[in-house]
Amino acid sequence: MEQIKISVRNLVEFILRSGDIDNRRGRAAQKEAMQEGSKIHRKIQRRMGASYQPEVSLKIELKRQKYLLMIEGRADGIIEEEEQVTVDEIKGIFQDVNLLEGPAGVHLAQAKCYAYIVALQRQLSEISVQMTYCNLDTEEIRRFREQYSFEELKEWFEGLIAAYEKWADFQYEAKVERNASIAGLEFPFPYREGQKKLAGDVYRTINRKKILFIQAPTGTGKTITTVFPAVKAVGEELADKIFYLTAKTITRTVAKEAFDLLRSRGYQGRVITITAKEKLCFCEEMDCNPE
Repeated sequence: MEQIKISVRNLVEFILRSGDIDNRRGRAAQKEAMQEGSKIHRKIQRRMGASYQPEVSLKIELKRQKYLLMIEGRADGIIEEEEQVTVDEIKGIFQDVNLLEGPAGVHLAQAKCYAYIVALQRQLSEISVQMTYCNLDTEEIRRFREQYSFEELKEWFEGLIAAYEKWADFQYEAKVERNASIAGLEFPFPYREGQKKLAGDVYRTINRKKILFIQAPTGTGKTITTVFPAVKAVGEELADKIFYLTAKTITRTVAKEAFDLLRSRGYQGRVITITAKEKLCFCEEMDCNPE
């Protein structure tokens, strides 16, 4: 059966996403907090007692009519006390923890997903969720703890999945359409000298999960000769996504043209071009501040 996999974090961030381009909200600080966060995670986990089980992998499979929805994640910690099981979610922030009025919605949602999976697997009638916020400069900690019944979590989780399911349906249909279009796709030009060998090397590299370094002169058709076998590999389930990374606008344009050419020959994959915010901004200086 076709599988659709998503992490708990990606699930809640996709359905419950919120945000703002306002630079006063400290987005750079958030990125730095993510990099420093893993260190503080380990530090807090080491301080906890014997009842604390760190980095617990969790998974739930939900069978649907056309596919199997697999949701996976890793809880920062599970505290097993005599009469209570608690899921602990740790977040490192630069903000003063004493100014927090409560946990961020998306953080709490992540912890509640873990709590539901744990309660379901262990047949618990209730479970606690603990949000642990730690200031990355001072290492001061503040915790928010709440108890939920299994039925309460089940109703909430099923609502979250129902919201995601329509996107999972889109994803499934798009994948079926894409793979069917790739099956009959042929190289759009007569092969030049060396191109057929290069395309074969790219395909075999993907199949073997290796790394291939290629050096060839400009104008030898490297882009289409690497893109085409990569697309064929995706169609045969050897890969799921293709990332084409380039430092220059002109080479990005050539890559887009290669995909446009394949689309004109029947390719039905989704292609997204990501452009730097600095290049998209209409202002002379990118300063996203309403003041």
